[in-house]
Amino acid sequence: MALVLHSSSTNKNAFKALIAAEYSGIKIELLKDFEMGVSNKTPEFLKMNPLGKVPVLETPDGPIFESNAIARYVARLKPDNPLYGSSLIDYGHIEQWMDFAAGEIDLNIGRWLYP
Repeated sequence: MALVLHSSSTNKNAFKALIAAEYSGIKIELLKDFEMGVSNKTPEFLKMNPLGKVPVLETPDGPIFESNAIARYVARLKPDNPLYGSSLIDYGHIEQWMDFAAGEIDLNIGRWLYP
């Protein structure tokens, strides 16, 4: 089974996984014809993420949701991937910037986009 990303092609959070995959040489198939408000309400989708949120990565071992978790998973698929660092301090710096982006940038962008 290939890695399948359930999301629209314009979802900013899906880009995290797609960019990590591109830099890591990992193939992710973006689900065709995904329609927010429809595709994410099906019983099959809700088994993968009961909240109905996107993106969701379908893997051979089960689904993963939350964009940062998906990006981390994809980066770790390639052994010795420099994208995820090579030391504990590298890991810490990567985690701090992912958390910063989620808590500071994404939150404030939402205040502009959603009103």
